[in-house]
Amino acid sequence: MGSRVKSTTTPAQPLLIDRAGHAGHLLGNEAIVRGALEAGVAFAAGYPGTPASEINDTFARIAPQRGVVVEYSVNEKLALEMAFAASLAGARSICSMKHLGLLVAGDPLSTIPYIGVEAGMVIVSAADPGCKTSPNEQDQRHLGPMLHLPILDPSTPHQALTMTRFAFELSEETRLPVLLRPTTRVCHTRGAVTFGSLRAPNVRGFVRDPQRYVPVPHNAQEMRVGLQERIGRAGELMAGAGFFDCTGSSTEAILAVGAPAATCADLFGHHDLGDRIALWTLGAVYPLPEAQLARRLDAVDKVLVVEELSPFIEDRVRNLCAVHGLRTEILGQRTGHLTEIGEQTPERLEAAIGRAFEVELTPRDQPAQAPVQSRPPTLCSGCPHRATFLAARTAFGEEQLYFNDIGCYTLGYGPPLDTADALVCMGAGFSLAAGVSRMTGQRTVGFLGDSTFFHAGMPALLNAIKEDVNMVAVVLDNQTTAMTGFQASPSLPRNGSASIAAIARALGASHVEAVDSYDLPETVAAFRRAREARGVSVIVVERACPVDEARQQGPGTTLPLFEIDHDRCRACGRESLDLRCTQCVTTGFERQLARGCAARGANSSTPLAPCSTECPLSLCIQGYAGHIAAGEYVEAWGHIADRCALPESVCRVCHQPCEAACVRQGVDGSVAINELKRFVVEWAAERPDTTIEPEREPAHGLKVAVAGAGPAGLAAARDLALRGYDVTLYDAAERPGGLLTHGIPAYRLPPEAVQRDLAQILGLGVAFVGNTRLGRDVTVAGLLEQGFDAVFLALGAARAATLDLAGADLPDSPAQVSALEYLASVARGSAVDTGRRVVVIGGGNAAIDTARTGRRLGAEQVTIACIEADDEMPAIRSEIAAAKQEGIAVRTGVRPVRLGSKGVCCVAVGDAGGGEFLLDADQIVLAIGQQPDLDCLEPKSIALTQTDDGHIRIDPATGATSHPLVFAGGDLTGGERTVTGAIAAGQRAAWGIDRSLRGAETANRRPPPARVAPLAHPPAPSPADAAFQSARVEAHELPPDTRVSDFREVAGRLSEAEARAEATRCLLCGACGNCRACIDLFACPALVEVDGQVDINADLCTGCAVCAQICPNDAIRMVARV
Repeated sequence: MGSRVKSTTTPAQPLLIDRAGHAGHLLGNEAIVRGALEAGVAFAAGYPGTPASEINDTFARIAPQRGVVVEYSVNEKLALEMAFAASLAGARSICSMKHLGLLVAGDPLSTIPYIGVEAGMVIVSAADPGCKTSPNEQDQRHLGPMLHLPILDPSTPHQALTMTRFAFELSEETRLPVLLRPTTRVCHTRGAVTFGSLRAPNVRGFVRDPQRYVPVPHNAQEMRVGLQERIGRAGELMAGAGFFDCTGSSTEAILAVGAPAATCADLFGHHDLGDRIALWTLGAVYPLPEAQLARRLDAVDKVLVVEELSPFIEDRVRNLCAVHGLRTEILGQRTGHLTEIGEQTPERLEAAIGRAFEVELTPRDQPAQAPVQSRPPTLCSGCPHRATFLAARTAFGEEQLYFNDIGCYTLGYGPPLDTADALVCMGAGFSLAAGVSRMTGQRTVGFLGDSTFFHAGMPALLNAIKEDVNMVAVVLDNQTTAMTGFQASPSLPRNGSASIAAIARALGASHVEAVDSYDLPETVAAFRRAREARGVSVIVVERACPVDEARQQGPGTTLPLFEIDHDRCRACGRESLDLRCTQCVTTGFERQLARGCAARGANSSTPLAPCSTECPLSLCIQGYAGHIAAGEYVEAWGHIADRCALPESVCRVCHQPCEAACVRQGVDGSVAINELKRFVVEWAAERPDTTIEPEREPAHGLKVAVAGAGPAGLAAARDLALRGYDVTLYDAAERPGGLLTHGIPAYRLPPEAVQRDLAQILGLGVAFVGNTRLGRDVTVAGLLEQGFDAVFLALGAARAATLDLAGADLPDSPAQVSALEYLASVARGSAVDTGRRVVVIGGGNAAIDTARTGRRLGAEQVTIACIEADDEMPAIRSEIAAAKQEGIAVRTGVRPVRLGSKGVCCVAVGDAGGGEFLLDADQIVLAIGQQPDLDCLEPKSIALTQTDDGHIRIDPATGATSHPLVFAGGDLTGGERTVTGAIAAGQRAAWGIDRSLRGAETANRRPPPARVAPLAHPPAPSPADAAFQSARVEAHELPPDTRVSDFREVAGRLSEAEARAEATRCLLCGACGNCRACIDLFACPALVEVDGQVDINADLCTGCAVCAQICPNDAIRMVARV
C-alpha cells in the first residue's frame, strides 16, 4: 500500500508550499502533518480513528509529492511496529491513532523505549475529552512516567506544528519515541500557523546490532540502565524548547496545560486579567521542566492548575512544592474548583477563576443562535449496514441478543434497528457474543465491520471456532472504513481483495455464507439458516458503501430512483369490504410484515390474503397471526374480539376454510390458523384485565326480536346490541346456545367455553326468553304488534331427516335414533341407550360427533357408513382423523339398503352388480341431515316467500325476506351449515336490519362480513426458499386410548412458544392499511412522512431498493430519474 513518488507542489496542496515564514490556516491535524514534513519524515502509518483520522489521510494525499511512504495499517499495533521498523531502518517515522489505539499498541509501546529508536519517531495519540467520538475518556499522559515516554501536549494548531517538528529532533537526541497528545479541540480547530522550510526524507538503512535491538533478558537489563539517563536528557531538551511560557508577574497564577491553555488566553484577553493574574502555559507535560516550575511557584502565593481529564500536572506540582518546601496554594481538580470530566469549557473556567481568585467576571455576550434541532447520528441513505440489521432483526426475532462493534455499526444501537445489546471495543462484538453464549447457552449474534475483522476480529473468530461456541458471527463488509473518512479496507477489490469468507473458512468455520444485504430475502434466509445451525456460523455481508462509491465515481452518476404509489401505500386489503381495521400497528407487527415479504420473495402480496378471503367472518388473520409472532397478545386479541361474536366456540369448531386457502398448503402445510386463534382467545380468558370492549353506539330506542338462540341468532343479537338496539332473544330451549349447547359434544366444545361466549353477549344487555317456541308461544306477527321494529328468524334445522329402510319392522332389527336426538340427550345429561355395536349413517360433522360420543358411552364397535368418497366427506378432516384414531371404522362409498336382524345391509355406491354386505349393529344412528320446521311461521298471517327446496328466500347480503320487517339467516334459509357460516349470516342480517331501519350510512359504520366466494386465482405456493420452510406446529391432544373413557376436551392448545413459532410461519400475504415499516423499521433518511403520507426524497435516495422489499403493499416502485 506504500509508494515513493516525487512530484511538484500545486496550489491545491498548500501543505507542500516550501517557503519559510508563509502563513497558513490549518486544522490541528494538518499542522501535525506539516510539522512532520518540515522534519523530513519518510514513513507514516496509522489506523483511522476520530479525532486523529485526518493525519494519515492527509499524508496519503500528499505523500507521493514528498517521497513519503504511507500505509493504513490494519490496527494500531501494526502501525506502531511499522513506524518503529522504519526508524530502525534510519527513516524518520510517524504513526497516528486515537487514544484507544494506544493501548491496542501497548505491547510494543512498552518495549520500544528500552530498545531505542534510530531515526526520529513520533507517536500521535489524539485524546477525546467529553467522549465526543469515543466510548471513554483516557489520559495517555500517565504512560509517560510508566513507559519512559516524553509527552508533548499542544494547545493550538501552530503549537502542534512546532511540537511535531521538535519531537523528531527530541526523539533522535534521546533515542526515545515521543508521544504527541493533541485533543479533539486541537485536532479539529483551524488556526493560523507559520510554515518553516520543508526537509527531504532520508533513509540511512538498517545497521545490524542484535545486542541493541533484541531485548532478551540480559540485553533488556542493560537497556534499562541507560533508559533513565535518556529520559532525563529528554527533560533537559524539553525545558529549553520554549513550551513553558509565562506572562504577567502577579502573585497569583493560572497554570494551563494543553488545549485549555488557548481557552485561558482568550479569557484573559476578554476579561483583561493580565494585570491581576499571571498566565503560565505548559506544553511539555512529561518530563516536566521542574526547575523552571519550582522557581515560578516560589514566587507566587496561589496557582490554579487547569488541565483536562485527570489531575496529572496538578499532582506533580503539589509534589514539587512538597519536595522544595514551597507553601504555594495549589488549586484545581483536587480542591473542587474544576472537574476531571469532559472538556474545560469557557463557562467552567470562568466559574473556576472567579472562585479561585475572588474576581467578578462579567458574563460574555453570546451571539444569538437559532435553536438547533436535535439530530442523533444515523446511518446514511442506502447504508448496507441498515439493511443487514433489518434482516437480522427480521430473521432472529425480538428476544435475540446482539453484540456490536465500534464504527458505523454502533449506529445499530437504539430503535428502530436495536442491534447493540453490548459494546466495548473493536473486535469485541465476536468475543462478547461468544462469552455470553458460553455462560447462558443462548445462540448469540456478534457484529464486526470489515476493518475491525482485520483489526482484531480474526483472533476472536478463531477462538470461538476453537471452542465451538454457539454463535453467529456477522461481518459487515462495505469495503471501506467509512466512519473515519473512507480509508481503504483490505477487503476492497482494488486493493487486492482479502476474502473475508475465505479467511473464515481457513480459520475452521464450516458454515460460511456471503450475501448482499440489498437482496433482503436472501440475507434474511441466510440469517435463518444460521439461526437454526449450531456452533459458529459466519455470515459475510458484502455491499460497498454507497457514499464511498459516489465519491469514487464523481458527480454525474445516475442512480436508480424509487417513489411511493400512494394508491397502494397504507391501503388495507379489506378496504374493498369496508372492513379496514383501526388497530394500531406496532414495530413488532411491522417486523413480521417484513419477514413475510422476505419469505415470499418474488411472490408479491395480494390486496387481501387468501385466508381472509375465505374466512366467513372476514377476520384479519394476518393481523392476529403477526401480533402473536411478535408476542403482542393484547393486539392479537383485538383483531378477534371485535369481529368474532363467539370466539370461544369458533376457535374449537370452525371448519377452517382459511387453512385450505393458505399459500403454505402445497409447501410445508398450512398455518394452524384456528390453533392460533384459540391460543389468543384462551390467553385473554385467563386475563380478565385484557378485556377489549367493542365500540358500542348509544341506545336509540329501536327494538328487534331474534327468534332462535343458536350461532346465527346470538351473532345477530350481539351486533344489534352494539348498534344501539334493544334486543330480545327467544328460543324453544331452556338455555341459549342452540347447536353449541345441545348438539356439539363436550370433548370438542366444553360447556364452560360456550358459557363465556354467552355471558359476553348477554352482558351487552340482550334479554333472553327461554322455553318459548315460535308458532306456539309467540308469533312473528305478534312480535311486530308488541312494538318490535324488526324480527330476525334464526331457527335451526330441528327436524331430522329419516331413512326408510326395509326391515325396520322386524322384531330383532337394530334400534334407530337420530343423531340430533342422541347428541341432545347427552348434552342434557339424560340417560342414553347405547348399543355394543353402533353404525352411524352419514358423513358430516354430526355423524363424526355421534360416533365419537358412542365410543365414550361404552360402544365396543362403532362404524361410520356414508355414501361419499373419502375425500368428499363433508366433515372436518381433522375430526375424521380423530375418529379413526379412536378406533372408529369409516366405510365410505357405501349405501344402506335394508335392515337385518344383526345389522344393516349395504351395497357399494356405483357398483350396480355388487352384492350386499352386512355391517354388524345393534343400534343405528341416522346423521343424514336436518331440515327446518317452517310450520311455525304461520303463513296465513305473514307469508314469507320460500325457495323450491323449502327454505325461506332471502337477500343473502342482508338477510331480508319478502316482508320488509322480517329478516332470516342460518339453517332456515338453507345457507352454509357451519357455525361460522351461521355467525356470518347473523352479522349480515344485523347490518341489513340496521340499514333498513336507520339507513345505509349509519349501518355502514359497522360493516358485515363479506360473502365468501371461491378464490378466482389460487395463490402461488410459498415460500420457495427452504430457509423459510418449517413443519406445522400441532397442539397436543389427549391420547386416543385414554380420551375415549370420558368427555374431557381432546384438543389442547399451543404453548406460548409453540404459538409464536407457528405464527411466524404466517407470510402475512395481504396488504396492510396501517403499516409504516419503511419508516418504523428501516428509517432510511430518504424516507420522509409529511402530513401522514410517506414519500421519498429523490435527492437522498440511492436506489438500494431495500425499502421496496419490505413493503407489504408493493407500493414502492422504481421510476426513471428526470
